[in-house]
Amino acid sequence: MAKRLHSFALNKCQERVRIAKDRISQLPDEVLVHILSLLTAWLSLWRYIDRLDFDATKPLDKVALQPKLQKRQMFKYLRWVSCTLQMCKGQRLDQFRVCFDLNKYAQHEIDKWIEYAFSRNVQRLELDLLEGGEDIRNSENCYTFPAWLLGLGDSADPSSCIPHSNDLQILSTVKKNFKSLKVLLFKSVNITGKVLEFFLHNCPFLETMVVHGSGTLVNLEVVGPSLKLRELDIQDCYYLNSIKICDTNLVTLRTSLRTSAGAKLLLKNVPMLVEVEYSTGGFIHYMNNLSSFLSCVISQLLVLHIHAGHPWEKMQHYDFPQLTKLKKFVFTTWGRDDKSLLGFMSIIRAAPS
Repeated sequence: MAKRLHSFALNKCQERVRIAKDRISQLPDEVLVHILSLLTAWLSLWRYIDRLDFDATKPLDKVALQPKLQKRQMFKYLRWVSCTLQMCKGQRLDQFRVCFDLNKYAQHEIDKWIEYAFSRNVQRLELDLLEGGEDIRNSENCYTFPAWLLGLGDSADPSSCIPHSNDLQILSTVKKNFKSLKVLLFKSVNITGKVLEFFLHNCPFLETMVVHGSGTLVNLEVVGPSLKLRELDIQDCYYLNSIKICDTNLVTLRTSLRTSAGAKLLLKNVPMLVEVEYSTGGFIHYMNNLSSFLSCVISQLLVLHIHAGHPWEKMQHYDFPQLTKLKKFVFTTWGRDDKSLLGFMSIIRAAPS
């Protein structure tokens, strides 16, 4: 009987401990951070964290229509990130993320941040510089990725030239340490195809590449069986003329390539490509081109996502190609009037799975 009571007491004690742990884990992040800030040991330990996520988009709503406050917030953000990086002592970075409304006037500071991230063997690099935190900005005002950090130069692009002689040492260090990259994300960042292709062929672990709103991306080639890339997302790059994807194991492709303006998408020998997301101005134009630039993958697609404007209701008269393996079809549209959805019966018949 005594043993049973002792066992019961231990179980109750353990249950109380578990409940206490659960309660702490359910506290808001702000409270947890405040608690940690009161611990002496944490004051030094935080400097060695390996994930730096500088997301400060929430305050942007308050200053959206006040240029003076916007400028003040930008300088405040720049100081915050730069001062934090000066205190960090970790040797490796799993993630370095910048998420704020920053433009070309922050070029020097962001260059230094990228240099810092590369020097720490960053695996996930994200520069999310959307205007107001959500909109693609005019490319003339975008921050430009410093091609000189990779040893690439273009005399026609002043930002690609090495500005100081002592940056030769920086260049040497960066070129040794960027090869750990697994994820690259650039939004409202001007970056060239030459730079992106350099990353593709010199980063053996790179699996995801996202580029939204680059005004300097004209042509891009994703070619070669040695590439690790599995996900490619190229959106709102209005000067993009062509994307060539050949002999790769790409799984997911998202693009808004303007085929209506003569831009070209070439797909060849991509046996693993099973998910395609495409944005276009009109559904009929898209479907008329579907059989041409998706011909080599149409029979293997599992997911097809189309963003299209009206007159999408005319799809009921379109003879869809057979999508024998398609499991998921997503259609995103916009319009002022209610439209019949009966037109979707045609694609359901073409995709029996």
